[in-house]
Amino acid sequence: MWDVLLKGGHVVDPLNNRNGIMDVAIENGKIAAVGEELTGCAKAIDDCTGKYVFPGIIDAHMHLGSVYGSPYGARMTALAGITTCLDMAGPLAELLNDGHKTGSGINVAIVDRMEPSELWKTDTPSRAQIEGFVNSQTEGGAIGVKLVGGHWPLSIDACRTTIELCNEKDVYVAWHAGSTTAHSDILGMRQAVETAGNMRLHLAHINSYCRGRVKAADEEANEALSLLKSHPKIWSEAYLSPYNGTHLSCDADGNVLDFVTRTCLEIYGLPVSADGIREAFKRRLLLTLHDTGYITEALEGLDAMRYWEEKGTTNVVGCFPVNAAVSRLMLAQAKRDDGTFVVDAMSTDGGCIPRNVIIPMGLSLVRFGAITLSEFVLKASLNAARHLRLFDRGHLTDGAVADITVVDMKSLTATETYVDGHINMKDGVLYGKSLRFITTERGEKALQDKGYETITIDLATPEPERIRA
Repeated sequence: MWDVLLKGGHVVDPLNNRNGIMDVAIENGKIAAVGEELTGCAKAIDDCTGKYVFPGIIDAHMHLGSVYGSPYGARMTALAGITTCLDMAGPLAELLNDGHKTGSGINVAIVDRMEPSELWKTDTPSRAQIEGFVNSQTEGGAIGVKLVGGHWPLSIDACRTTIELCNEKDVYVAWHAGSTTAHSDILGMRQAVETAGNMRLHLAHINSYCRGRVKAADEEANEALSLLKSHPKIWSEAYLSPYNGTHLSCDADGNVLDFVTRTCLEIYGLPVSADGIREAFKRRLLLTLHDTGYITEALEGLDAMRYWEEKGTTNVVGCFPVNAAVSRLMLAQAKRDDGTFVVDAMSTDGGCIPRNVIIPMGLSLVRFGAITLSEFVLKASLNAARHLRLFDRGHLTDGAVADITVVDMKSLTATETYVDGHINMKDGVLYGKSLRFITTERGEKALQDKGYETITIDLATPEPERIRA
């Protein structure tokens, strides 16, 4: 007897060329059968008539911890219909400390940020310092590390050394492009690609480098796409929200400390200072994030400015609407000559930042005709699953893990999710509790010692070949 039978939904599963009204049966946490009008007994029937049934949506760039807003990112991620995500900053210690309390039943891999200025008071750490950080984080449960040069620049030598070490150790490495000699723009992306060369690298949120800072946004997008085509070992994602995320920190003299914030103020022709931030609030060019104790909400206008000033103009995350529509559209649909996508996945760079819009904005592209439903699922689930070596997720093959996202196409929202065959979210109510961590053999024991279930992946295996919908 099946545990659950999802009846009459429109199933989209590009790996198995499914795109039509079908039933999905779940048994013991796995996909038991998929087909038209399945006949068989089930303990529970889930009527999905009029809804779309996708493999569980996987967000390839999230922020679950308070460093980017609040400790409630996992909760917000699950409410948005995500079943698995890649956290791209940590902090590892915080997520492990809070995961049982603020978790939400989703699967999470962590790539912890490396900030040498905070760790060692330098932007040029030694190879030994970098190696020590890589070892400590992966042995603690992270799958790798992230360079955050866009916000807190490192020397290009430190960036290169980090990528080399991670490739040697088969450790995941990501980079928010930027260094002490290049900003978070198309020039910074060009430098990152040249630095990585033929090494494996996850180059974060390509849209961030195509905001019209150096050239017109469409010209920057074309260059970004050319760079990715010529460097196939670089894996990438882009998000669809117009809003970014950045730290609104100033020193005692009113100087802006975060380099992304400086760049955003310059884009709008505002002073790179606390007064420039105030003017951005007044013009409604800037939001702040407020921790409600359950989720993070956005404030705007004078309310946002007052909140920022109450916090002493520090420790507040802000969002500028700097992602150009033209580049977001280009990056979402561009393909290589073989028909595979140039930018591998959709992401949100969200979590605790309230822009978790893979489903509403990704499916809006389907309505617009920019991509097909199968291509949406490929970019929003299957590609990220394969990249993370989660080969039993991202599709609805018999025997695959039953991670499923059910979507109402009228409202473009997720109405329910299943994780490992169990209902995790339904109609805005969360049923999942703790996090389940994706890790490597290095981090299994540390996570299990803290009481977490783990999914172990092998990053030493070659990157799977890209596939087309």
